[in-house]
Amino acid sequence: MALSNRAKQYIRKNRSAGARNLAKKLNADLLEVQQVLDEQPASTETEISNPGYNRIFTVFALLIPLVFFVLLEAGLRVGNYRGNTDLFIPLHETDDRYTITNPNFAARYFFYTTVIPNPPLEPFLTEKPENGYRVFVMGESSAAGYPYGFNGVPGRVVQDALRDILPDRHVEVITVATSAINSYTLYDQVDEILDHQPDAILIYTGHNEFYGALGAGSNESLGSFPAFVRFYLRVQRLKTFLLLRDQITGIAKWIATRTAPADQGLSTLMQQVVRDQAITLDSPVYELGKIQFESNMNQILNKFEKAGVPVLLGSLVSNLKDHTPFESVQTDSLPGARDVFDQARQRYDEGDFDTARLAFEQARDLDALKFRATSDFNTIIRTLSDRDGVYYVPVEEHFETIAENGIIGFDLMLEHLHPNDTGYFELAWTFYEVLRDKLSATGAPDLSAERDKNAYFEAMHLTQLDHFMVRHRLHVLTRSWPFVREPRRDIYRDYIFEGFIDSLAFDVARNNKRWDEAKVELGDYYLMRGELDSMLAEYRGLMRDQPFNDSPFLIAAQQLLDRNRLDEAYPYLLHAHEISPSAFTYKMLGAIYVDRRDFESGIVFLEESLKLAPSDAQALFNLSGAYAQSGELEKALDLADELIAINPSFPGAQAWKSQLESILNR
Repeated sequence: MALSNRAKQYIRKNRSAGARNLAKKLNADLLEVQQVLDEQPASTETEISNPGYNRIFTVFALLIPLVFFVLLEAGLRVGNYRGNTDLFIPLHETDDRYTITNPNFAARYFFYTTVIPNPPLEPFLTEKPENGYRVFVMGESSAAGYPYGFNGVPGRVVQDALRDILPDRHVEVITVATSAINSYTLYDQVDEILDHQPDAILIYTGHNEFYGALGAGSNESLGSFPAFVRFYLRVQRLKTFLLLRDQITGIAKWIATRTAPADQGLSTLMQQVVRDQAITLDSPVYELGKIQFESNMNQILNKFEKAGVPVLLGSLVSNLKDHTPFESVQTDSLPGARDVFDQARQRYDEGDFDTARLAFEQARDLDALKFRATSDFNTIIRTLSDRDGVYYVPVEEHFETIAENGIIGFDLMLEHLHPNDTGYFELAWTFYEVLRDKLSATGAPDLSAERDKNAYFEAMHLTQLDHFMVRHRLHVLTRSWPFVREPRRDIYRDYIFEGFIDSLAFDVARNNKRWDEAKVELGDYYLMRGELDSMLAEYRGLMRDQPFNDSPFLIAAQQLLDRNRLDEAYPYLLHAHEISPSAFTYKMLGAIYVDRRDFESGIVFLEESLKLAPSDAQALFNLSGAYAQSGELEKALDLADELIAINPSFPGAQAWKSQLESILNR
């Protein structure tokens, strides 16, 4: 008799008993029992008995890698893998009242090079005030003021002038520009900048489009499709992605070190970022660079336009007359860059400056090592400036009007493309003038408050220390590749230091000495020599760089107070007081008000000082004098008694009390 379905199910569930025992148990034919066992393997028995098992198993199988990567991402974040790469971080020294650009944010983009550049550290209020006017400066090393840095940052000139003409606004100009980046990085910065409520954006960029991070000719390149690279910029915020990227890069570096020469000469960031050392105007890479720049800039401008933020876009300048092309490559359709440069020099020497300028521009464009933007990039910038909400800044045109014979050279530039101090000031001023004119259309600025242009140049406070620091950075740069094809390792062998300041600048530029520490050390050096004005010049530079730090303001004020230069000390004291009110600032400001015969203000400040330091004999003496001069002699005498009780030997206290008693007893 054939087995029933119930019998077959029983056989499958109890298959471990064996065919013979099951046949005996069911009183069934042994061959039929064996046939049932052979039909259904043991591994799928549970699935047949429970049809939902397959679905559950599939879900868990899919969840396992997902859970793994979630846990891995969480672990990497807890372990702070690659550090914090946000564009902005709180400045903890100010109890997070201020925010700064993150020195580590460029770690997002540099995975092949060993040097990670960083932007200027420019503090701005974490909470934008209601009367705030906030501007961000975007770009590369030139927008960041290299090789000056600090007070050579051009955005600070714009800030100085805006603060004068917008006296009722809290003006902040924050530079996020960084060396060796390009439009990809600028695109990646936009959303984080918008989070901080900008009122305007200044952009000076284009020189690094080939060799900047992720650029068309860079070692950090990710391919030829801008949309794909922008997608990469979004996913690289994941720590897991960074870990995977670093592992792949590490293997690539290991292979490179096994196959490359022992001495690769990668001593500068310039050489580390370069992959294609010969990019001619008729090459696919050159076309890709232009496409990359225009595509990214359009995306950047789209975002700012959507947010209603105006953008000032500047044309680019570089050294035409005094910089020989790095790489000369002649093709079937193009001449060599150096041949054209030599022809330009000849026309210049003959006095044919118009022809020479065109030839110098052609030589720059033909330079196959694309560290200087070509004319095509300025054409793209001018076209982009036709958009709504974008304002063209004629930097190149302005430089040509002030350059010797209308051709940009060492009169405005330090080497191939970075301006000198005059050049940086003029670059900043050109941006400022366009922004000022835009603001004037609204009637907002007080143009009568604008100082003489030269006063803003002086207010950069670049001292001898800064200029020596630049000298050392250029000494290394111009004795390295590509300025020198086979650079020496002992580039300082023939250098003769010019004294203490030169040596101090060397420590800043080459030995990682902090710039602010060097300024303080140099200030002490000047004080020892009795050169107070030179000391104050260094401290003014510190004040401009660190307006949130009361220390340089207090030290400068104290030196001036010691010399009874009260009016000069007053603004420094007032600024320090606004940062961090103290018994000292209350006392000294009170003394200055009394000296100015503003007894009412003097009394208020001196009384506040005594609340914080009740036993301060100097404050008691000054307050007693203020009350006496305002006609309140009884209060003055009471304070004189209190002073003598605290410090009976305080100079002049006894005589002052006697004088008050004599007046009151008349």
